[in-house]
Amino acid sequence: MERDELENYYAILGVPVDADQETIKRAYRQLARRYHPDLAGPEGATQMQRINRAYAVLGDPQKRQQYDAALRGLLDVRSGLLRPRRRPQRVDPREELEFASLSIFSTRGPLHAGARFQTSLGVISALGSAQNEHEDLYIAAGTLDGQGAIWSLAQRAQLAQFRADPALTVESLRELRFSPHGRLLAGWGRLGLHVWEAQSGSLVWSYPLQQRTVFDHYTLDLAFVDESTATTLAPEPGQTARSVGLRLALPYQAEDPRTPRKAGARATDVLLYQPGQSLTPRESLVCIEEEIEKRQFWAIRLRALSRDTRSLLTLSCGQTPDRQEEVIVVRRWDLTARTRFGNRLRPRIVSSVLAGTCSDCAPPYAVTPDLQAVAFASRPERNQVRVQDLRAATYYDLAVGPLGGTSRLALSDDASWLAVAREDSELNEGVVELWSLATGQLVQKLYHPWPISALHFADRRLLVALTDGTIQLWE
Repeated sequence: MERDELENYYAILGVPVDADQETIKRAYRQLARRYHPDLAGPEGATQMQRINRAYAVLGDPQKRQQYDAALRGLLDVRSGLLRPRRRPQRVDPREELEFASLSIFSTRGPLHAGARFQTSLGVISALGSAQNEHEDLYIAAGTLDGQGAIWSLAQRAQLAQFRADPALTVESLRELRFSPHGRLLAGWGRLGLHVWEAQSGSLVWSYPLQQRTVFDHYTLDLAFVDESTATTLAPEPGQTARSVGLRLALPYQAEDPRTPRKAGARATDVLLYQPGQSLTPRESLVCIEEEIEKRQFWAIRLRALSRDTRSLLTLSCGQTPDRQEEVIVVRRWDLTARTRFGNRLRPRIVSSVLAGTCSDCAPPYAVTPDLQAVAFASRPERNQVRVQDLRAATYYDLAVGPLGGTSRLALSDDASWLAVAREDSELNEGVVELWSLATGQLVQKLYHPWPISALHFADRRLLVALTDGTIQLWE
């Protein structure tokens, strides 16, 4: 390179010319990790030299000032003055493309960066997805202030905006769930549950949760029922099996008003509703933990419904006769079981697994749609994730590193991958680790410039929401 020919250090670091020092430092650290020999191998050495050279200048305010002057011309230091030279700045367009948009990148692995949606929603607290009849992926995002939006991946366009019923007190939306084919969208937090038309965003139905002893969003769940799963329903006279209904799994509300909290923690009410109609359920099933009257302590921490509405999963903390310490019990219920006499519906437990002690279990939680696997933070220091396979009655313990209060977990639909989102405290970046459950190995790291606020698998595609409102798709 000739002396009077300058490299474009801004392009090398992938930052605009007016970037502040913090942005430059963050970009350098991201690139340094991307091209570090441990990640990129020997072929990254050349790029690492260029990155170091660029940061040595732009990271020093005085050197950067001189460099900026040089970019406007070329330095002529005669008489100690900076004089512009007419020779134009030389920038390689390939260099600009190579280092553009490097704020989101990954190590080598099965996922690659896909579509990105830059929203003005604010902090996104929940994500949901569904595939419509035309195999277009609908993506929904809800926020801390009870608002949200729905996008079409095929059209790369926003379809609708929605918001919670303000009469129920505006709160954060912590879960989102589409009906099959994406016609309806449900969302809830701790105080209220809401259902919207996906195409218009209009509010169809709201259900207050204040009387249901809901202490967090994962203590209830919802699953839609339509014509594809209508065999699980018992339609009322005059109603067709093609009508859309929904099932809610809620803390049980006892008839005795003196013990609602105790009952709610020890049993589950599975209710069938028709959105848009009254708050009176069409059907009610009660799942009471066996021999509950003999327990000194029992509390259901997590409830999850299968997407076909035929099964319920409960994760409970309680005492068992053979152990002094409180243990985690994960149970799967068959909601279609019937009594031998009378042929009445009576849910029954089909599997029950001990998943460790209560002190070793904490949120965040993640459950596959078929309820065959559940994941949770394990160990008191919370640097480990346990994945419980209910089908094989086995578990995996993955050493994922420290997990804080903002960490997120997500399981792929087929339980082949676990995504762990946690904040890199040194760089204040969002890092997603992708683990293979077949091998128990870390297979990829996904880096983002902002902390991660929500995580969601759409089959084997991963949606990541950042605190600046960005939604990144990895596929």
